[in-house]
Amino acid sequence: MPTRRSFARLPALPLALALVAATPSAVRWGDAGHRIVGELAARALPADMPAFFRNAGADLAWLNPEPDRWRDFGEQNIDPALGSGSGFDHFVDFEGVPDDAFKAKDRYEYLAAIKAAGFDHKVGFLPFRITELAQTLRVDFRLWRAAVDEGVKRRLEARIINDAGILGHYVADGANPHHTTIHHNGWVGPNPDGYATDTRMHGRFEAVYVQSHLAVADVAPLVTAPAAVAPNIREATMAYLRTSAAQLRPLYDLDKVEKFDTNTTAATHKAFVAARLAAGATMLRDLWWTAWVTSGQPTPGRPPRE
Repeated sequence: MPTRRSFARLPALPLALALVAATPSAVRWGDAGHRIVGELAARALPADMPAFFRNAGADLAWLNPEPDRWRDFGEQNIDPALGSGSGFDHFVDFEGVPDDAFKAKDRYEYLAAIKAAGFDHKVGFLPFRITELAQTLRVDFRLWRAAVDEGVKRRLEARIINDAGILGHYVADGANPHHTTIHHNGWVGPNPDGYATDTRMHGRFEAVYVQSHLAVADVAPLVTAPAAVAPNIREATMAYLRTSAAQLRPLYDLDKVEKFDTNTTAATHKAFVAARLAAGATMLRDLWWTAWVTSGQPTPGRPPRE
């Protein structure tokens, strides 16, 4: 059915929760969750990844929260273009998108397909944002492979680390089931299972709980799968996001048993969140690895001019 989503997806947390951070990113995965994903993805890279990339783990972790830092409310008060536009890159509402729309050539045809199907257009671009950035990273690596001048190579390395770090943000967002649904901040509409409807749930789960309960050491043992090359980046991205979406009801079920917040004690809750962060780190590592490996493969030629 058609859906509606406002950019102002998460209200400010009360002062009592200020421990999670005083930055604009505090009400998403929060700085802690994003950094965990970035750090563990970098740690899990194969030895065959270029050394400059493997040695950039601290930068890749720091860059992971970066797109949330851009969502600065003071800047949006100067001109709302930054917030109103970029906010839609962080999520996708699967309930509001006909399956065929994901086969669209690009995000613009995607919007046209959604509109043609009679759905609300505010359903998010997350699959396209991840795919676009992974492709950008592959181009970066391809240029790096071809560069002869050492100065050019160093500049490309800076570009690669930045693009890889920003890609990491959106991959980490996709690990949270809240970023794949209209039920992103409390259940909306019919609610026969009695799930939480408070508009603090997203922040309670993604920022407050993670900041107070999770550390790198809790997630690292779960990032064990060997690096894999995705045959098709878009298809791999869609599979990843749909797997995350399938965890939505388990997330709400856990919250129903015991709310996610600073006082949560259930081990099941910690295991669930650690698994989601590990899934994000694994997927991010695999997209980085895919971009590198496939950048060395032959590419299709430029299409003929019409």
